[in-house]
Amino acid sequence: HVFHLYNGRKNRILFDEGIHDLRNVPEGRLSNAQQAIQLKCAKTGKVHVDSKQIKEFLGTLGDIQCHLDFETCSFAVPEFNGTRSYQRLSFQFSLHVVPGKHFEYLHAGKDDPRPSFLVALKKALPSKGSVVVYSQGFESSVLKELARDFPEYKVWVDSVLERMVDLRVPFSNFHYYNPKQKGSASIKKVLPALVGKGYEGLDIKDGDCASIAYLDMTFGKITAEAKKKTRADLLKYCKRDTEAMVWIVEKLRKMVELKIKA
Repeated sequence: HVFHLYNGRKNRILFDEGIHDLRNVPEGRLSNAQQAIQLKCAKTGKVHVDSKQIKEFLGTLGDIQCHLDFETCSFAVPEFNGTRSYQRLSFQFSLHVVPGKHFEYLHAGKDDPRPSFLVALKKALPSKGSVVVYSQGFESSVLKELARDFPEYKVWVDSVLERMVDLRVPFSNFHYYNPKQKGSASIKKVLPALVGKGYEGLDIKDGDCASIAYLDMTFGKITAEAKKKTRADLLKYCKRDTEAMVWIVEKLRKMVELKIKA
């Protein structure tokens, strides 16, 4: 559908002209480079791969890769001293260090989760290697807020930010695009399109649900059994996010290697 156009400012214009199916958009009508690739893929049903750009991106990751994902919650009425309404409070992280190590943290207790989160993250995160995230704006802004509120961590946070690499880049730039993504560069769309795996089988499938689940588990009136299940579900979900990043990098690397050999 034309409303699936990536960053589509023209989608309403096309719709009002009676063009609803993306495949019916005339050639040359879209000047945006990403949209032109999307249109071509929609019409051919084929995947677009820019091996040169993907190879260059993979080269920025280095041999040590720390795939990192945060979960946060917020309160309309501040729950803890020194916090503000709707401030993002980090309560969980998952960290996959390639090759083969996984670390995780999920706060337990009704106190401010951020101090313990910082202690656990600093201990788990290697001092060397790229810090790979998906949609860098989120993790980087959360870290900057933590450095502001806990200035004793500022030097360390700055060193982490310097190593950060955004895995979303090759997808938002359409160096890889699969029609199954329907114009989205979200990891929830990229993962099944590229890898053939998704978030199926998980009871928590997105960050909003994770935030609500954490608040229910911590402050809600639910049974001990329900709390135990919620905790397990939260750990599974956050782990899947960083697993997904590892799988995506592996798939891109194999794809580029095959292209080069061919």
